[in-house]
Amino acid sequence: MRLLNKILITGVLLGFTLSLTAQEWTAPADQKDKTCPLPFDTKMQQSGKDIFNKNCKSCHGEVGKNNPVPLSPDPGDPAAEKFSVNTDGELFYKITMGKGAMPKFKDMLSENDRWAIISYIRTFHPDYKPANGDVIAPTEDNTFKGDNVKLFVDLDQVNLTATVNVQGDENGETKPANGVRVGFFIKRNFGLLPVCDPVTTNDKGIAIATFPGDLPGDSIGNYKMIIKLIDSDVFGEVEYTQNINWGKKFIYENPLDHREMWGNRSNAPLWLLITYFTLLLGGLAVIGWVVLQIMKLKKS
Repeated sequence: MRLLNKILITGVLLGFTLSLTAQEWTAPADQKDKTCPLPFDTKMQQSGKDIFNKNCKSCHGEVGKNNPVPLSPDPGDPAAEKFSVNTDGELFYKITMGKGAMPKFKDMLSENDRWAIISYIRTFHPDYKPANGDVIAPTEDNTFKGDNVKLFVDLDQVNLTATVNVQGDENGETKPANGVRVGFFIKRNFGLLPVCDPVTTNDKGIAIATFPGDLPGDSIGNYKMIIKLIDSDVFGEVEYTQNINWGKKFIYENPLDHREMWGNRSNAPLWLLITYFTLLLGGLAVIGWVVLQIMKLKKS
């Protein structure tokens, strides 16, 4: 009995040790000193934020909010110390090669995109200093810093353009929200379809986008337009929606309504129905013939 207990305890300790070892993630020595060939400026950090939100947020959560998805091992918050203690080269290697549930982003993102993610993550590491000794020199940031942002939209039916005037409160005054990114979308069944790249408001808080004239709408050309601020983590969910008649008429034909292989029973191809019933009747006839022969044998 004592021997069995010792074996069980040893197994548990070994499993725990292996679990800890499996969670360790060390980059090769020759990768640790790798540095980004581009400066981590404001433009790159903003690009990295968009790439992170699209590819990484679903597991790591919002940076700085400590709300990753509960996986094993824990994806972690990129603002945490276990990320900040890594060199740029280590972060780049781990993003590139992936591990476990984390995919190899070398197959999904360009090198510049992977560096952009790191430049964004570094904005949450107050003690970060580039390994090459360079000082991060962000480009001049005149982005609106207020709150209570509102969208005022003017639609041009002739030219299919949407002009957005973004206003917000700053220091107790209503001012144009300059430098704010605005996204233009149309609603689709499984999400939002971007009409164009995000448009940054000018110094008057104006952003303008032209909608293509060949976007499919419903049977009379209607679709739902959605205009929203991209940086919802900064300004909150601010959006404008409206059904407009700017699309091409599109009449949906249900493929199940035609006689096709993927159709329902009532619309199955005729040749398939004929073949099925022929085989069924043939099979029943053979069974009936066999039963008849058995009965004749019993009588004889």
